[in-house]
Amino acid sequence: MKDAGHRECVRAALAHEAAGRTPVNNFALVTAARSAGVTVEQARRDPKVSARVSIDYSMKTLSDFVKPVLDSQVPFADLGMSVRFPEDDYGYVRDHPVKDMEGIDELALFDPRAAAECPNFTQVMVRGLEETSRMLEEDLHVCGLSWGPITTAGYLMGPEDMLMMTMMEPDMVKRLMDKTAPFVAAMQGKMIESGATVMWMADPTSSEDLISPSMFKEFSYPALKDVISDVKGGYGVPSFLHICGNTLDTMMMLPELKVDCFSFDHAVDIEKAKKKAGGRMALMGNIDPVRMILSGTPDDITAECHRLIYIAGRDGGFILAPGCETPQASPDENVRAMGAAGISYWENRR
Repeated sequence: MKDAGHRECVRAALAHEAAGRTPVNNFALVTAARSAGVTVEQARRDPKVSARVSIDYSMKTLSDFVKPVLDSQVPFADLGMSVRFPEDDYGYVRDHPVKDMEGIDELALFDPRAAAECPNFTQVMVRGLEETSRMLEEDLHVCGLSWGPITTAGYLMGPEDMLMMTMMEPDMVKRLMDKTAPFVAAMQGKMIESGATVMWMADPTSSEDLISPSMFKEFSYPALKDVISDVKGGYGVPSFLHICGNTLDTMMMLPELKVDCFSFDHAVDIEKAKKKAGGRMALMGNIDPVRMILSGTPDDITAECHRLIYIAGRDGGFILAPGCETPQASPDENVRAMGAAGISYWENRR
């Protein structure tokens, strides 16, 4: 594997060192399949296709990270849940098996290291990461992907029911999260063993748009702390956390969890986010994925990226990326403009 400086650039950003280039994460999953002209189903079920289209997309968009086309709904199929997998989109979870405390006690979660217990997780996520690691010619960071503990709990109980239970029967939610946290950590560990060099955890249910900062502290915080502690302690890979929506108050608690990099939504003011983070963790974001990446022009995107780097990345501690996932129909030239901006910002100042 060629050392092209991708991982070193990311390391410098996480260490808050200015390195003369801002690392870029294209924040793309199934977008890579559409760009390559293959369906999501083809990439989802064929690890070699997943690896090839993801690597090709990262290289042509100048990303320092590659995410095999991982469908984060896949593990729920291995739990016996009804999941519909469209030909050209993510899976859709259609049922929620946990209804009461008895259901939580009876809930059986698979062992990610036992392939016979989780054939879908193994085929899509484990094999996809293995093939990506095998095929990768440059030192891009390979991203593992999982939902966070409270988001996983929401899929198992139903998000609306779970949020209602945080107020009516909080012990039920906490007991469920006592199960989801080690399950999430075990999946992450298997993905690292399969080739992931950073762990990406998305936890949209932790958004302040859904739960208050005090609820985050009560429910999400302990579970996230357990997952991050277990995975970093066991494997030492950087921990990336993404939470959608408003997170300005929540993000002040994240350095205590040993989050290496927090990915935040385009709805958050980047100058305020920089102040809230206080240099205690790196930040990643936060270009508007629809207004800019999907619908903007390369020139618009370049100007916006330079603005973001000027505010948050002049002294390191910043990774340039969309504020949420790159839309599936985004033009390649727009995503590439974002990748190029991580270089051109600094060239203009030499």
